Amino acid sequence: MVSKQDRSAAARLLLVIIAAFGIALALPAFSACAEECPGNPAAIGNRRVISVDPATLRQVGTVQHAQTLPLRDHEIVLTFDDGPSPVTTGKVLDALAAECVKANFFIVGEHAREWPDLALRAYKDGHTIGTHSQTHADLSRLSFAAAVGEIDDGIESVQAALGPQMTAAPFFRAPYLQTTPDLRQFLFERDVMLWSIDIDSEDWRPQTPESVVERTLTLLEAKHSGIVLLHDVQPHTAAALPMLLRELKARGFGIVQAVAPETKANPLAVSSDTATSEPRPK
Repeated sequence: MVSKQDRSAAARLLLVIIAAFGIALALPAFSACAEECPGNPAAIGNRRVISVDPATLRQVGTVQHAQTLPLRDHEIVLTFDDGPSPVTTGKVLDALAAECVKANFFIVGEHAREWPDLALRAYKDGHTIGTHSQTHADLSRLSFAAAVGEIDDGIESVQAALGPQMTAAPFFRAPYLQTTPDLRQFLFERDVMLWSIDIDSEDWRPQTPESVVERTLTLLEAKHSGIVLLHDVQPHTAAALPMLLRELKARGFGIVQAVAPETKANPLAVSSDTATSEPRPK
């Protein structure tokens, strides 16, 4: 018969073995993080990448719609609107690169035309490139034809900046989040996903970098997950981003990148032989 002391010793030995095995399992995860982000083993990186098909998920963002992206608890998607800007977008891209984070950008067409190198850099850095109209007009105040022209020209301009070998995702966010039922139907029929938001940092307002971080984290702690709206054209946002990324990791949030299925090009994108043409007149 095994004594009580022997059973206790065996149990302690088993706990030591389990603990050691658990540590051994954990080590590759830290190693993988270091490999994925050279020079910054503590980087937050991306928790995962999700592929979302506009043909089945038409519109996302609970500020306006009933559903959002299929995120888990404490998962967020960082989105940046209105760029590129020669003053701030490079700083935003640098901050993301330093933490090995891939985000989603919604680019204004006329800005992509003026600074195509920044739009191309965002793409080559691995970020998802969506579109945000040609001139950042309020589409709900335009005629249907003019609004469609804003959408089409914005896509054409972004595609021209990326070049014929690279394709923007079929993701569109309306300026000021304003559309009409007819425009939504136009996008849905062409399998273009309409993006709204879940968390509004309100970084378009004049404020300090610390205020951007505080508001974003406060809203995230309440909601636990979602699509975060930021603007890469804002100096205080560029300054806030390194702080925000550190705080997100400290609070257990994981960053997710949303991509389109690999085989699905932007159905509104122009063909390669016209990708460098000027936007058509309104």
